[in-house]
Amino acid sequence: MEQAVLEKYQKNEEEAEISFLEDGRKITNIGNKAFLSCKSVKKLILADSVKKVGDWAFAHMQNLEILVLPCHEIVFGKKVFLDCEKLQQIQVRGDESGNPGMPWFLAAAVRILKNEGLCRPGEAGSAAMHREWIKEYDKALMYFLGENDEEGFEPVFIGWFHVEDTDEQIPRYVKKRRQEKAELVFLRLLYPDYLEEALKEKLYLYLREHMTEESKSSEDMSVLSIICDSGLEYGKDIRYMKILEKAGCLTMETTALLLEKMQDAPPEITAFLLRKEGEFRQGADYFSEFEL
Repeated sequence: MEQAVLEKYQKNEEEAEISFLEDGRKITNIGNKAFLSCKSVKKLILADSVKKVGDWAFAHMQNLEILVLPCHEIVFGKKVFLDCEKLQQIQVRGDESGNPGMPWFLAAAVRILKNEGLCRPGEAGSAAMHREWIKEYDKALMYFLGENDEEGFEPVFIGWFHVEDTDEQIPRYVKKRRQEKAELVFLRLLYPDYLEEALKEKLYLYLREHMTEESKSSEDMSVLSIICDSGLEYGKDIRYMKILEKAGCLTMETTALLLEKMQDAPPEITAFLLRKEGEFRQGADYFSEFEL
């Protein structure tokens, strides 16, 4: 097929479907920086004819939430997804993986793990190859969780900075990394397809170890703090509370803290936590009868 390159996207649309050039040729390549800093597009759909995506093609698309790719291998260039901070799903058209979490895993691979090598829609969306793909994803996930929270930090200099100004950036960076790690752990436990038991226990352990840990800075970076952040979705979805329960993170202390800090939570979550608190109190009352 003759190569037909989309050099620059120039429309102002929330949903962009990329299929034909103005001369009628099917688009095969997305050129370097074709969508660079495009702010309008929230959903981007690439036609089946697309085989290659150039360097920085989607970089700084700060409002991109959903990317739809064909179910075949695509050659991706460098830094394609740089600063796509709102990208939540990379859907695969014709997905046969049977894994409802796959679009979120693909997006997390490039947005958080920064592993563009995992963006292989032909494998991720294949019934025959998805299991092997998810094994690679899980390896990347565990490597990321094991990294120091300051790994990859690079100070941002604007004008003349003192050392203190640089140091102030580190807690913000670490807090973001902690939020990303919690997001990945919860995501994998929400969609446990092909999740090995040993890995599941490691993810539960991560939540337990970080549930109420003391922070080395003024910022509270515990899982409990992240759960209670009103800007995130955890306090709005009962599934996260049930994951905490299965992980052994809900104690009398943590349940009371969640009730205190999540006063605007939906009634379903409040009722769930109140039931847990009641169970803990009943247990404490029972054992108190044996005290001398």
